[in-house]
Amino acid sequence: MKRTVIPQLNRAGVTLIKIMVVIGLIGLTAAIALPRIDYGHYQVDGGIQAVATALMGAQREAVAKQHNVAVMFDQAGQSLRILYDTDNDNSIDPTERIRVIRLDGQVVFGRANAPVLPQLGGSAVTFSRMIGGMPAVIFHRNGSASQAGGLYLTSVRAAAGDPTYQHDTRAIELFRATGRPEWWRYNGATWTRGF
Repeated sequence: MKRTVIPQLNRAGVTLIKIMVVIGLIGLTAAIALPRIDYGHYQVDGGIQAVATALMGAQREAVAKQHNVAVMFDQAGQSLRILYDTDNDNSIDPTERIRVIRLDGQVVFGRANAPVLPQLGGSAVTFSRMIGGMPAVIFHRNGSASQAGGLYLTSVRAAAGDPTYQHDTRAIELFRATGRPEWWRYNGATWTRGF
């Protein structure tokens, strides 16, 4: 009788023990690194991007739909209210749509202990026009804004007065003629333009 020899397959692969060691190393690295990540800093960056995006979107909507779009700054509610003012009367009517954009829970209007940007002044929101009891800026159908001005955003921890977190403060300056927002960042010593 002839014997058949079955060749042995070389089984190279990853064992369960190797996988468990890698997962353990990833967990250890995360446990060391995560407490060092400054989430407040990133939340303020996200908040300033959300506000700037809302302003640019409101301007585009005013140009595209050929009617005023007002952005109201609800400081008490920590949100923006965007009014699609179809009759261009710069007031809230029952038939007009309002969109609400809320700030992250750790982000507030204000500049904490950061120095004043000379072109903005010291108020948390520097627009003087009021709609619905809130400071507001109106974008016209040509893309211009009703006035120049801006706002400051900071973290809750910086607003509480802790000077170690004053670098969390950001600002947006809005230009009247173009309706274009410009970002400002406070780095703990000076204001710098952009992110």
